[in-house]
Amino acid sequence: MYLPFKLFKFIFCILLLINSILCYDPPKRCFHNSLIIDDRLLIFSGYTNISDYTFELFYLDLSNSFENDKLTWTLIPDGSLPVYTWRSTAVLDGSTIYLYGGFMLNKGTLEYDYSNLVYKYDYSTSSWSTPNLGGDTVPPRQDMKGVIDNLGKIYIFGGYNATNLTSSTGNLFNDMNLLNTASNTWTTLTISGSIPTASDQYAANILSNGIIVYFGGVEQVNANADFTLASMNKIKLFDTSKLEWSQMDATGDNIDARMYFSSVLTPDGYIIIFGGRTYSATGSFTSVSPKLAKLDTNKDTFEWSIPSDSDLDSPPSIYGHTANLYNDFMIITFGINLDTRLYSSSAQVYLYNIKSDKWVTTFSPTENQTNTSTTNTGTNKPITTTSASKKSSNSLAIGLGAGIGAAVLITCIFIVTFIVRKTKQSVKDKQPNQNGQILEIPGSNQQLH
Repeated sequence: MYLPFKLFKFIFCILLLINSILCYDPPKRCFHNSLIIDDRLLIFSGYTNISDYTFELFYLDLSNSFENDKLTWTLIPDGSLPVYTWRSTAVLDGSTIYLYGGFMLNKGTLEYDYSNLVYKYDYSTSSWSTPNLGGDTVPPRQDMKGVIDNLGKIYIFGGYNATNLTSSTGNLFNDMNLLNTASNTWTTLTISGSIPTASDQYAANILSNGIIVYFGGVEQVNANADFTLASMNKIKLFDTSKLEWSQMDATGDNIDARMYFSSVLTPDGYIIIFGGRTYSATGSFTSVSPKLAKLDTNKDTFEWSIPSDSDLDSPPSIYGHTANLYNDFMIITFGINLDTRLYSSSAQVYLYNIKSDKWVTTFSPTENQTNTSTTNTGTNKPITTTSASKKSSNSLAIGLGAGIGAAVLITCIFIVTFIVRKTKQSVKDKQPNQNGQILEIPGSNQQLH
């Protein structure tokens, strides 16, 4: 039955093709971006572990339960990024992503290209564009984090500008730049109050009262000083309503200074940090302790604490990862394992339950649902639910399902038709001929294959 076997092989190849689309295996990476839209954890940009540059946009579906080491990543084929960038920042405005800065390579030439510093992604149409921005001129920079207020204003403090792209050496900033998404204008703010030291690789989270909380990372006290790690107790506060800086000395448990770590803001006013590493100009660095800690911003003086079970079943020491908060789960993705100095597996995420203060291995979207989806870039504007992209994916799934069904049906029809014809032919062959003998053709079975 050679024909049915070929049809089976054809169907099997179709299923493999569909599986490669819906079950994407992304390259490992670090210094990437991640945001949550419509129950999807979107991953994009970053420095990958492969020699070829990639521009993919893919996601993890958070509407279904999963084990943290049994993931189904889905590629968004028409969401390919217009540039290759890492150590950038991404901010969510409703259902629109603003991607700014980083080390940026031209998609065509693969050369450094800073002709456009901001790219905009429309989730509803799955398309990238370059907004036409006016106002002040903001130089290129890396290793900064942006946050957005409820008026659509993105605040970007400090960062690093690699003026020598061969050696990646340059300067730190301590300016505050504002991108108004309504008017598409940049403004370098004139600030009153105590201006903080130049910094990058800090944590940035905006509280419900409009205060942006900055801490950690690397700082430079003056232009001639060396880069040093910033104390985690030295909290920088920026009031977005008054456009004023202030500083605070946090109390509580001792938290190692660090860079390339993640942070999320919980609905009850705690900032949870994870991971990171120390800094060394020579490239020699170590892990930090504790790996996870919480900053209570509800108190007049912020206070650090270390959850008692935060080391139990904890992930390895990693840096260059991202953290996103969805309901009661902090989700850690990608990064570099400090112990092995290898990229973290793309087949695994790490899950921390913020209610039980424990690391877990199972994600459930219905477990203790909390109306929040904050990310490692701080609190975002509330997401305007848009289902166009999701409908597109659903239509794709329905179309693929219909295609599979049609292919299976056609295969069955062919098989049935083949069997019926074979049976009729067999019956006909067994009918007696005029001499009352059975007609037999030697080797007939072989000729059919």
